[in-house]
Amino acid sequence: MKIGEILRTERESRGLSLIDVEEETKIRAKYLQALEEENYDEIPGEAYCMGFLRNYARFLEIDPDPLIYQYRCQAKKVDQSPPPIVSEQPPVRSSTGRIWAFLGLAVFVILVFSISFVYFNNKERTVPPPKPPVSQEQDNNKQQTTPAPVEENITMQLVGNQKCWTRVTVDGNLEFEGILNSGETKDFEAKDSIHLRLGNAGGVDVIYNGEKQPPLGASGQVAEKEYTKSG
Repeated sequence: MKIGEILRTERESRGLSLIDVEEETKIRAKYLQALEEENYDEIPGEAYCMGFLRNYARFLEIDPDPLIYQYRCQAKKVDQSPPPIVSEQPPVRSSTGRIWAFLGLAVFVILVFSISFVYFNNKERTVPPPKPPVSQEQDNNKQQTTPAPVEENITMQLVGNQKCWTRVTVDGNLEFEGILNSGETKDFEAKDSIHLRLGNAGGVDVIYNGEKQPPLGASGQVAEKEYTKSG
């Protein structure tokens, strides 16, 4: 079965509406409907999509890992159709073709000789004018018009499996400090770095730049790690 069919069938078997699920999971009903209809473009970003899918599946008591794997396979599916076959026709040679080839070669030789004669005859007469110097102001304007490279930010999504005290520092600023409950999701975005400290390392799934990371530690273990753009 497809991802959407699995989610919708399980929800309907429990007699739940999308609004009921929204109240329990805090995921908006339109995103839940997008997951069931597999309209992933309606969800803002792959990290959000995988986080919503994981939380929805856990709420329905479905193992989320097979659904996440199936989603990634669909997202990375490419068209592998073979390239068109181009047939090559062998050239047709004839005596007429050889005559035209000889005439073309003769015209080419005469043309090259004429151009060379004109070039060397006028070389000493024509002196190209020197290029005007570039002023400092023109040079500065040229540098200012050069577009700056666009830097991509780093993203992180925290998905609670168990209750966990969590502290997140983004680019040196404290963004969140408190309890992350089971089934709760927090999203962060940074230019350079995200520093994470967990009081229950095994109780939180870390999704960094759309990729699920290995656990930082076991349940009940305190752990911390800094994620930077350079790796």
